Amino acid sequence: MFYSVRFGLVGVKAFTCKEFDELGNQFDCTAFWFPDNQIVKHGSRKGESGTHKVFVGAMNVPVEFHKPHVAAFYKAAGVPVKHVSAGFNITPDAYAPVGTKLDVRHFKPGQEVTITFQNTDYGYQGVMFRHGFDGGYVWLGDSRWQRRPGCMGAEGQKRIYPGHRMAGQTGASAETYQGVPIWRIDYKNSLIFLPTLLDADVGTYVKFSDTINTKGYTLWNEHRGTPAFPTFIPPADENLAAMATDECQLTSPPLYMYFRDESAPTQLVSQADVEDAKSTKPAAAAPKKKYYDMRKYLERRKKYRQSLQKARKYKLMGLRTKAHEKQEEARRAKILKYKRVKT
Repeated sequence: MFYSVRFGLVGVKAFTCKEFDELGNQFDCTAFWFPDNQIVKHGSRKGESGTHKVFVGAMNVPVEFHKPHVAAFYKAAGVPVKHVSAGFNITPDAYAPVGTKLDVRHFKPGQEVTITFQNTDYGYQGVMFRHGFDGGYVWLGDSRWQRRPGCMGAEGQKRIYPGHRMAGQTGASAETYQGVPIWRIDYKNSLIFLPTLLDADVGTYVKFSDTINTKGYTLWNEHRGTPAFPTFIPPADENLAAMATDECQLTSPPLYMYFRDESAPTQLVSQADVEDAKSTKPAAAAPKKKYYDMRKYLERRKKYRQSLQKARKYKLMGLRTKAHEKQEEARRAKILKYKRVKT
């Protein structure tokens, strides 16, 4: 089946906050700011695997910010110089003119989006931080073995094979989250709130696009609404400066159908089930679990060791007494022997 694919937007991670839905569920949200989004270029590649692209720029900057050839690119397109730009693959029916200003209402609250961003740069890290290795013993083996990787391969392999997990650069790589629902849109301040947390610094640019794989659901239908195609165009008489922030909020339906601190409703309970529950005898309470008392265990072990030490002491005393008696008997026999000879 053929689906039309739209372009997306380029945002900036702004801040994180707590949000609550109608049922009282609390979840962490990340707010993204979309400054000065505008279409800056069209691109296409012909052939068997032909593609169509739209490049979206974000964040107006002075001309001196970029090198001359970069500023000339934006000047030729007839748009202000942008800090960054990103390309989106689209279908041929989703083009919009170069210079079109994009609004956050390009997306709808409740729809799933795919976000791509560069995660936090942790620099050069060892295998315990980078791959979660356990490290080595503190008390056994060679010195300073605590954070080493251990075995580097089988005997006779002559080299370390590609893909072996070793220390190295951690983070600063592209990461993608798919199927993240949009919780709230503040179109006065150009903010979109997602119920997720990102391993990225504040100020990181994030690429937003429609999620194609929606876990079995149809992306657009009559129930979920249809998007603005190819993009949202605000009314000509709209004056956001005169509107209050509370009037410019678009909120998604509840992401959960029940209060998460309680059990999820599994099935409907009929009156017959209630009567059966009343007629059955109450089950006996489960035996109370005996908790392990460490102090008592240590006291018992101490007494046991004292008794062993005492028994060992008496045993040694007994052995010494028997040996002493044998020595005395031998001494007496020797004395008697000498006495007999003299007589």
